[in-house]
Amino acid sequence: MADPTLVVVFLRGGADGLALVSPTSDTDFIAARPEDLRVLRKGDGAGHAIKQQFADVDFRFHPAAQGLSDLYAAGDLSLIHAAGLSEATRSHFDAEARIERAAKAGDAGGWLGRWLKTLPEGGELPALAVGTTLPGALDGHEAAVAEELGNLILAGGHWLAPALRQRLQQGFGAHGPVDASMRQLLELSQSLSGRIWSDAEGAVRPYAPDVAYPTDNPISAPLMTIAQTLKLGMGTRVATVDVPGWDTHVRQSGDFGNQVKWLSEGMMAFWRDLGALQQDTSVVVMSEFGRRLRSNASGGTDHGRGNVMMVLGPQARGGRMLGRWPGLTNEVLEEGADLAVTTDYRTVLAELMSGHMKAGDLSTVFPGFVPPAPLGLWG
Repeated sequence: MADPTLVVVFLRGGADGLALVSPTSDTDFIAARPEDLRVLRKGDGAGHAIKQQFADVDFRFHPAAQGLSDLYAAGDLSLIHAAGLSEATRSHFDAEARIERAAKAGDAGGWLGRWLKTLPEGGELPALAVGTTLPGALDGHEAAVAEELGNLILAGGHWLAPALRQRLQQGFGAHGPVDASMRQLLELSQSLSGRIWSDAEGAVRPYAPDVAYPTDNPISAPLMTIAQTLKLGMGTRVATVDVPGWDTHVRQSGDFGNQVKWLSEGMMAFWRDLGALQQDTSVVVMSEFGRRLRSNASGGTDHGRGNVMMVLGPQARGGRMLGRWPGLTNEVLEEGADLAVTTDYRTVLAELMSGHMKAGDLSTVFPGFVPPAPLGLWG
């Protein structure tokens, strides 16, 4: 059995969990928002029903989330609602920093970076951040950052590439040999070249997925890169992808539907593309915070608190909503405006790390956090 892999999909901007997994029958929710910012139970645009014993509420996926609904019905997807940071902040920068550090301000690194440091050396590509920047969760550990695997091939295709690689391997005279980081990059470049470079064509061979990913979908390309990486068997333990565009202060009804459609269709294609690798892979979908219960005057919603997290993977007992639903009456709203947080997001991550990644002592990964009773993702 291969080492387990965790894929972290971060919805940047504060996704509206109340519209993604929506309490459609809640009278307070109905009173707080116009129809175009709610998920309906009847008609052509009705949401996808969710079978659950989480609360006496009719929860439904957004109508554009057909793929997520299918994954849930198949028992592969779990939902944890009313999850988030234990302390309130409505600043994107602050919330992202806190949720990716998953520790006090004085503790170095991100939660994934701290965990990777506990692993023995091995694997050509233990951590991959698909994109242009390293996410805060990987701070403190060297991880490859690339939009596609071909970007990690050093000077690929250039006629000077062999000479450049040789010079880098030998060092630069009095300055001595290259350091360990450059040597790792050279080794990774060489390994990837042998796997995906075509000398005959002088180019990277395009990835041929086992299923068709949706076109005109900005999430397809990064998820394809992760699927390709896992299929190449390079010892990848963690992969991350950031999905921007969830800050829906204005015109939420159209923009949010597109975002949900891209996420849902992209994740379904990715999951099908993995095939047998599903057995060794879990995906967690999270955001820095949710949106306020009540809509604003610009056809959108402002920064809130509690949100929904999603865990995809056949190892978990999927097809369930977990945690505790606090309700949306005014007396239980946080600051009279937001869905309250009843599940610390680290509880979900801790169960992922112990249940799927087989991590032992999590005190280094989540310093100062003592997980409460398990949610029951595993077992």
